[in-house]
Amino acid sequence: MKLLLGIIAVLLLFLFTGWLVSFPLKVRKYRLVSRKVNAPVRIAVVSDLHSTRYGKRQRRLIRKLSETHCDLIALPGDIIDDIKPLAGADEFLAQCSQLAPCFYCTGNHENIEKLMTLPQIKAHVRSFGITVLDGKKRRVLVNGNPLLVCGVDDPRKFHYTDRSRQEENVLMRQLGRMQGREELTILLAHRPERAELYARYGFDCILSGHAHGGQVRIPGLINGLFAPNQGLFPKRAGGRYAIGNSTLIVSRGCCQRWFLPRIFNPPEIPVIDIVPDTDDE
Repeated sequence: MKLLLGIIAVLLLFLFTGWLVSFPLKVRKYRLVSRKVNAPVRIAVVSDLHSTRYGKRQRRLIRKLSETHCDLIALPGDIIDDIKPLAGADEFLAQCSQLAPCFYCTGNHENIEKLMTLPQIKAHVRSFGITVLDGKKRRVLVNGNPLLVCGVDDPRKFHYTDRSRQEENVLMRQLGRMQGREELTILLAHRPERAELYARYGFDCILSGHAHGGQVRIPGLINGLFAPNQGLFPKRAGGRYAIGNSTLIVSRGCCQRWFLPRIFNPPEIPVIDIVPDTDDE
């Protein structure tokens, strides 16, 4: 009995420690090397905020984002929640658009249409000066580098049947294939479990969220316990993944909910430095 109680006590302490360390917002850095840029480009990713508030007027989140000194901000979905009030999302959107050009695609919770319809959500996001990418692409010049930033709506309404996959392919065909393009191509797409489809279109970099880091992690052993649409021990809970010639970056997201505690899984802002490929690399 004493042994059993000891094991339970150690397990509870482990979980409590994992819960405590999962509160501070982290910046997670990645470095990509590309022949398509002549000068460094820095992209910060904020995903799956779900209207969570980080202090008064999002002070902690905006300060952390400002400290990245990024050139672009990518918002790959679920900034707005389908249940929580809009205030947290609005405070963030109003300020992030003042830091750097922002690009957004919808997530599954923004397609549920409880608080607002999908067209209303898109119009709302645009009202903050943010570019909404729903099957669209935008050419931008960053530090002298031409970039093509693309995005697709989350396919939540396309239930995963053969027909829905065809409809999702329609979304991708709107953007067209990226193979052979001279400019760096970036795709915002909420769901990492669909990355094989996106990679077939030849994007250099794909930015996703949705998995929430698998909610529970054991560093060095389990990268995630469960993720939506991936199930137990998800293949892409958070981090960097190579898929063909594409690089997928999956954000662990910024959502904090008392009924879904994060364990050894702090919310994060991924920061991607894309640097020129030189002879010294």
